[in-house]
Amino acid sequence: MKPACFAVIAMIVAVTSSASAQSIRSGKTATGIAYDVRGAGPVVVLLTGSNLDRRMWDREAQWLSGTRTVVRYDLRAHGESDTATAPFSHLADLISVLDELKIAKATLLGLSAGSTVAIDAALEVPERVERLIVAGPAPSGYVPAQAPPFVKDMIAALQARDYTKLSEVLLATSVFAVPPASQALVREMVTKNDRMWTIDRSLMRGPSQPAMGRLESIKTPTLVLIGDKDEFQQEPAEQLAKRIPGARIVRIANGGHLLNLTSPKEFQDAVTSFLLAR
Repeated sequence: MKPACFAVIAMIVAVTSSASAQSIRSGKTATGIAYDVRGAGPVVVLLTGSNLDRRMWDREAQWLSGTRTVVRYDLRAHGESDTATAPFSHLADLISVLDELKIAKATLLGLSAGSTVAIDAALEVPERVERLIVAGPAPSGYVPAQAPPFVKDMIAALQARDYTKLSEVLLATSVFAVPPASQALVREMVTKNDRMWTIDRSLMRGPSQPAMGRLESIKTPTLVLIGDKDEFQQEPAEQLAKRIPGARIVRIANGGHLLNLTSPKEFQDAVTSFLLAR
């Protein structure tokens, strides 16, 4: 066979392999949690923030899947996942995704409410967690010294069952502030996921113990990411970095709460460096 033929075959194999790595398989667990999978290699699970869905990770799913298996899923009553009609826990929903896909162990990357689930997993099922990456973290059991100023308006909208108003209250805060290129997506996610407010809160089950009382027990390699414009999560980020043995913290200049959307390059650089570290 001529050298030129070998070159053509090699190119076809490379293109085919790349296309295969980027093919996306989607599904839903028996408990109603919608997910998608792409790529090959060590597993990274992306956990979304509240009021959002797995579309928030579109960019990250693309670059991570070049070297890893990437799993995204929607929290219960978000995106394409089912709502709650029986007692549930977000941790059990995560485990259901891992079990459905026969994943023994994975790196968990969670932002905001996603970080809550990831941290609880590192405490409750440490044998399933390879590494832990949290951005704008909100560990279970954390109570801020002062409630955010928009909470009063949120409560009023909730009591009136005015979920449209509630979405607008949230979108006007720094929590959901993003650059123009991401504003339409964030608005769509927040407004389309307002059914989350209709869940009967008595159905929600938390961890056996809140994370804040036992952070020192986390043995998983941990990266904490925080933007300096993330007004409300500075204190919990510092607590995680201080109390989790060996945890690293990366502070991103001009980064907001939705850190992967406000600072995509810095987010990618920090995550990549941590994943490659021994």
